[in-house]
Amino acid sequence: MTFEIAMEKLEKIAEKLEEGKLALNEALKLYEEAVELCAFCKKELDQGNGKLVVLREKISGLFEEEDFEV
Repeated sequence: MTFEIAMEKLEKIAEKLEEGKLALNEALKLYEEAVELCAFCKKELDQGNGKLVVLREKISGLFEEEDFEV
């Protein structure tokens, strides 16, 4: 699963829950699925952030701050 697919699923779940027409058990199952999707998305975002940190460190090692002055 990708981050984008997980977000689409979360949006659909939110729409269903907002309608307020679900039986309690169905709403709870969807809520549980949403919690799992949120955890997946957080993990993906954390990994992406980690990659950005590494890239920033690589870039800062290649260039001095004065190279970026306007």
